[in-house]
Amino acid sequence: MSSQVEQLAVEIANAFRSTDLSEPSSGNLAKTAQTFVKSKLQEIAEADSEHKQQLLITTVDASLNSQVATAMSTEIVMEIVASVDEDRAMDMTCRKKVLRHVLSRVQQRSMVYEEVILAARQALSNALASEERWEEAAQELRDLRFDQMHGRVNNNVKFDVYLKIIKYYAMAGNQDQAVLALNRAASMAQMVTDVRRIIKYRGIQAHIYENAHRYIEAANVYRNISQSDLKSKEDQERALSKAIECVVLAAAGPQKMRVMANLYREKLAASLPSFGLLENMVLKRLIKPAELEKFSRQAELQQDKVKILEQAVREHNVFVLSSLYTNIKFENLGRSLGIDADEAEQTCANMIAEGRMKGRIDQIDGVITFEGSHEVGEVAAAISMKRQVSTQAPPMHFRETVSAKWDLRIENLCQSVEDAVELLIERQPTYAKTLFRSMEQQQ
Repeated sequence: MSSQVEQLAVEIANAFRSTDLSEPSSGNLAKTAQTFVKSKLQEIAEADSEHKQQLLITTVDASLNSQVATAMSTEIVMEIVASVDEDRAMDMTCRKKVLRHVLSRVQQRSMVYEEVILAARQALSNALASEERWEEAAQELRDLRFDQMHGRVNNNVKFDVYLKIIKYYAMAGNQDQAVLALNRAASMAQMVTDVRRIIKYRGIQAHIYENAHRYIEAANVYRNISQSDLKSKEDQERALSKAIECVVLAAAGPQKMRVMANLYREKLAASLPSFGLLENMVLKRLIKPAELEKFSRQAELQQDKVKILEQAVREHNVFVLSSLYTNIKFENLGRSLGIDADEAEQTCANMIAEGRMKGRIDQIDGVITFEGSHEVGEVAAAISMKRQVSTQAPPMHFRETVSAKWDLRIENLCQSVEDAVELLIERQPTYAKTLFRSMEQQQ
């Protein structure tokens, strides 16, 4: 074997003898390497994968022989890696053996062969991914240490590697590692100027957030994607539908209301099948079981998400009822929600404990007393108010009896009505014009 390697090393050196080595960037080295490797593969075109594997391993060893200059060996090995990566007819086991042999041979001289290591690990990761060995595919890419490389690696190349790591961990169902990889990619995203890559990153990011049940964050990212000019109208609608799906699945609370209001204002939203449920939630209407079932069917939700949807809608209905009642018995609340009193109490307790609703529970009497939980800013979001509201503004609940706040409440109500009229004119101009004309005639 050693004599065969020596002989092949001489052959490689001779092949490059007429090549101009003074300008490596000219592409002459790469062309010579490509021609040499192709000629060798053509010699055994009819051979089986095992013979190809042996020839390629021998060629790798010969390329790394001391008789061959580093610039030549780099190009030869890079061409071998590319050939193996592209040869789908080669047996998968043989492909992996060749690539692992390359890595084992160049690892000791990693500073010299950084480009080879990058290409070989990517090719090996591709091979493992084609076998759906997602964890191993991700690990191969994680072993790339860009921070330790002396040569400059293009930011787009690095970013693509990070995206694959995230994708493979997500495919493996390893959400913890996927989120960690996502956080590492976040800092790199700021240095990437290719908009298409950023959109791809956003798509993966939204998918990870959704799988991790971080529905508010997922909805915001999907909405961001839907606003991209690079997407077709169908893609924009699909992304916006996912945004609505995610925000509906999110736990009830002020943050959810704000995100729903933003989605409600999107121009494409009104044309989507899921808009009806979104509108009812934004306008703080009680959601009926039939609406829930219809949404679940349209979104084609899996069983685990159906349960999350049921809980989210239940919490939304509690949120709505809290603005209608000062207090209510859990027995009556449960009847309104379609659950028993204990479940109603547990739902309210969770919402209060997590800061998503304000209230006091009297377990002895089985009563919950709702406190001012919806500030002006939240009500404004529900009716698409455009003005800025101070976060210190008092709660706008007419059931409260503090007379000193009546003037401010009336002022806020008038402003809210004015904003609602503006919204009516904006969304239904024809109807608004007819309505106003009718009112003038009555006067």
